[in-house]
Amino acid sequence: MDRVNIITDNNTLKKFCKKCINEKVLAIDTEFIRENTYYPILCLVQIASETYSAIIDPRSEIDMQPVWDLLSNKKILKVFHAGRQDIEIFLNLTGKIPEPIYDTQIAAMFCGFGDQVGYDKLVNKFLGLIINKESQYTNWLQRPLTASQLDYALSDVRYLIKVFPLISVSIKNYGRQDWVEKEIQYLKNKKLYQINPNEAWQKIKIKNPKREVLNILKYLAKWREIECQKRNIPRNRLIRDEVLITLSQLKPINISSIKKIRGISKILNESDLNNIVKIIKISLKVEPKEWPNLPLYFKNPNVNKGSLDLLKLLLSYCSEKSGLAEKIIADTDDLKAILSGKKTDLKIFDGWRKEIFGDLVNLLLDGKIGFTVRNNKINKIEL
Repeated sequence: MDRVNIITDNNTLKKFCKKCINEKVLAIDTEFIRENTYYPILCLVQIASETYSAIIDPRSEIDMQPVWDLLSNKKILKVFHAGRQDIEIFLNLTGKIPEPIYDTQIAAMFCGFGDQVGYDKLVNKFLGLIINKESQYTNWLQRPLTASQLDYALSDVRYLIKVFPLISVSIKNYGRQDWVEKEIQYLKNKKLYQINPNEAWQKIKIKNPKREVLNILKYLAKWREIECQKRNIPRNRLIRDEVLITLSQLKPINISSIKKIRGISKILNESDLNNIVKIIKISLKVEPKEWPNLPLYFKNPNVNKGSLDLLKLLLSYCSEKSGLAEKIIADTDDLKAILSGKKTDLKIFDGWRKEIFGDLVNLLLDGKIGFTVRNNKINKIEL
């Protein structure tokens, strides 16, 4: 194993970044820790061109501005694999999303690799190499890092820069460059990474909710989000989702009642419990007309399982025929919305999704197509 150096001083970093400025494409990755904080802690930044690479240590006494300048350099394409969390980190630290960007995981979903394909699978497929994953659970905050840990971190970009042109050719052969670019544009939306406390409740999964419960949940989730941001702690460290739901359903209006609820975190002090009581009381005074609306498929919770399974079968068929991952075509919420009568503002009835899946959905709902099994494979038949 060749010795992997880690950049910890400003002069070396400036020289490296000055060299990178002349590149058209760079592979970018990060190592971070997020177990005990709301915001991820950036531990390493890895950058590679076709001929050289380096690891930068942002935990050292180093000015990261040359790296931030590279990320915002519009003449250099930044290639990530599953880059959403990396981009979130850069946005939190700089206020900017790297531009332009490319994501090989998204590209892989358009050329037969299935949902959320791992980096090691792409490396094996395109380069015939097997990545040693012994260091994947490293505590990246520790110093010094071992040679094998640094080599593992660097492999995330050293091979990615070689995979990128190969998967680009594959996408070109499929004629899906525009489709991939449209999905990558989604990663450039700052709203994807910035949680609005007023909307935090929408990410909490709740079965068969009532509007009144959702209203209380909205206020409690907002409070939790703001507090976790201020304290820089994970949401579930303060209050788990299921406890927020229970509070919203039981509507306790005194501290003693809250303390009797199973799962109340010991991290909550008397002030926190008082605030929860106040928030519940405030939410109970909200007029019903101001309560959140139920998603359409919650208004009709008894979606027929057979009908849903039939749509899932069609989705599976379309995925296999097109080589597109099911997840990127549609998800279960989309299918439930269809069965609830919603067709407007659904992504599956727009653009390439309409061509691949949406048109066939309409035919299926109109009773014009069916399925049969031939040679142990699902086949579509015209009715």
